[in-house]
Amino acid sequence: MSASVLSRVTKVVVLHEAIAVDARPDELDALVQVEETSAALERLGFAVSTLAAGLDVESWLGELRSRRPDCVFNLVESLSGDGRLITLVPTILAAAGMPFTGSDADAIYLSTNKLLAKHWMTMHGIATPAWVASSKVSGAATGPWIVKSVWEHASLGLDDGSVVHNKKSLTARLAYSKRCFGGEWFAERYIDGREFNVSLIEEHGKPRVLPLAEIRFEGFAADKPRIVGYDAKWNSDTVEYRNTPRIFPDLDDKTASRLEALAKKCWQLFKLRGYARVDIRVDRRGMPWVLEINANPCLSSDAGFFAAATRAGITFDSVITAIMAAASRQVMKQTDHIT
Repeated sequence: MSASVLSRVTKVVVLHEAIAVDARPDELDALVQVEETSAALERLGFAVSTLAAGLDVESWLGELRSRRPDCVFNLVESLSGDGRLITLVPTILAAAGMPFTGSDADAIYLSTNKLLAKHWMTMHGIATPAWVASSKVSGAATGPWIVKSVWEHASLGLDDGSVVHNKKSLTARLAYSKRCFGGEWFAERYIDGREFNVSLIEEHGKPRVLPLAEIRFEGFAADKPRIVGYDAKWNSDTVEYRNTPRIFPDLDDKTASRLEALAKKCWQLFKLRGYARVDIRVDRRGMPWVLEINANPCLSSDAGFFAAATRAGITFDSVITAIMAAASRQVMKQTDHIT
């Protein structure tokens, strides 16, 4: 990475959500990201501090201004546990004229709102499973469907019961999910097939596709849904966690090229920046379907993004350098435009 790209950045604040004492495992993972990212930035020679963001915007924004960072490393995935507020931080940082890592507020809003993302993909010729909003269940066709949160990620609320087969069970599951987890829910067509995570990192202003990762479903009974639910991601003492390993398969050139091209198309369409992950299902006929776009995916060293980077021979410090460089390039573009 060119040193000149980062030459204007010396002081970095790692911004993250304020974590409650009774936080879930996926929320606590934010603190792991903060610790590991901060350590990498320090090894790279930056002056680093951390700051928690909550609903009291004036408080943390005032503290940010007093610290006068050259760049904010944005690790905020929600505020006060509400994924709908994920765009608040990049919106405020942009309005305050503070450079930050990752995608901007528009890209995050467009990709994090899963219903809006699916509309956007469909409009631009990207195959995504059919869906039905909670208000239009009466028009839903026969299943199977999988019920998901509109805004939340980390597989919140996903378990075997999320896969339903008729309107009655779909209505019941939507009501159950809203009652238990709050927020908005919808259903999309359940695609029975292989699941791939395609990670991308920005290099010299362009996305580089990292090695393609597949989630395997080992030893699943015939009637058990092949899904990466909450237990599979976060509860290490469960069968789902142990039996959904991540592998990097040897794919035929046609399949690999198709997945890579699809991920790059999503990057361009959603105007992503820095790093991202695209989750894709490939059905029994070999047809790929984009499930979700993750604009700022988890950066923990045991998460899928870093696993793909490691497979490509990229160290954690190099990942952080690339993300910082992408943010710095944006600053340089803005400066050059003004001058």
